Amino acid sequence: MSEQFQGRSSHGQLEKKFEPAIENTKPTQQIRNITVTGVIRDASKTIHYPKQPKIQIIKVPQRCGSNQTVCSVQGFSTLTYDDIRPKEKEESVINKIMRLFTREVDPCKCLPYQNNTCIKAKEWLGNYDVDKLKNKYSNLLESKCEPKIIKQINLDVERTHPLKNYPQKLSDLQQVLIAYSKYNKIVGYMQGMNFVAAGLIYHSDNFVAFELLRKLIDLLQMNDLYSPMSPGLSKHIQLIDYLILTKMPDLYQHFCINGVKVDMFCASWLFSLFGMMIPIQKQVKLFDCIFRYGWTYIYQLIIGFLLYHQEILMSEDMTGIICILSQQNYRIDDNELEVDWDELLDASLNVKISKTFIQEMHMRFDTKIQTFKI
Repeated sequence: MSEQFQGRSSHGQLEKKFEPAIENTKPTQQIRNITVTGVIRDASKTIHYPKQPKIQIIKVPQRCGSNQTVCSVQGFSTLTYDDIRPKEKEESVINKIMRLFTREVDPCKCLPYQNNTCIKAKEWLGNYDVDKLKNKYSNLLESKCEPKIIKQINLDVERTHPLKNYPQKLSDLQQVLIAYSKYNKIVGYMQGMNFVAAGLIYHSDNFVAFELLRKLIDLLQMNDLYSPMSPGLSKHIQLIDYLILTKMPDLYQHFCINGVKVDMFCASWLFSLFGMMIPIQKQVKLFDCIFRYGWTYIYQLIIGFLLYHQEILMSEDMTGIICILSQQNYRIDDNELEVDWDELLDASLNVKISKTFIQEMHMRFDTKIQTFKI
């Protein structure tokens, strides 16, 4: 097992890199005001993040009983950061701020009510012509769409829990999904796309989110997964089954003894690209790695997720295993099983899976007979 996944407690948690969270404090205690300098915005409104921003931490009286920390970034509006607790050690606070404001880790600090395209979305998209993309998107929206597709999209948009508190973003999501269904008439719309698109809309304007969705589906060659009857699903399930067997033989044997099959828990992960599981604010690293490594990283993340929970999974029967791996337990509005997603997304990169091997196996899969030609 990789050292990244050692140090698990009996509840399946990785040892925290940061100090434990402190419960809500009394109104008489203190919180911190954090001032970050050295972050600039140029004439084109592009944000530039220094490698080592200057961070000043000032303790102030807590008046409203909130445990949130106010973070003021030079030249920008004030942000509220929930992940820093009132009594957390200063070194830990600085580490977390560095994770937010250093370009090497994650320069994005999007808020779901903003309507603009952030620096990360621009990186994923690469070179593009704004006017051309806007026209393409507008033309698609003006064309006709099958009523049954619109009906299904409307139903699924309402179920897209990461954006449930942001009506405008849900409306944007509906438009992007309708536009894509018109663009890709072979696929149309498939459940799971809504979670993928939601993660992209969080970081971009509608027309950019549409183009990112198109680029991502093309990059991962997901037509066979999103097409009716999902002929490509078996390809991924068989590969994941093989990877669990070779990377985690004890867990694989435990699954077999308890009658647990990969498709019982993994299909929703694949259709949503983990969008059902990972809080939308944590998906920057996910999209970074998917756009860079493709399916290889998705498989790494699946193995990493199972390694993260291996100890508790080994003690459960079928019902318990499926319950632990169900996406319902990781909904951001009802989080029963807490996961340090930042650490898990990073640690999964250490799972050794050959990109060349994955590409070769994908090429050898025959969708007609649903097996690999070796």
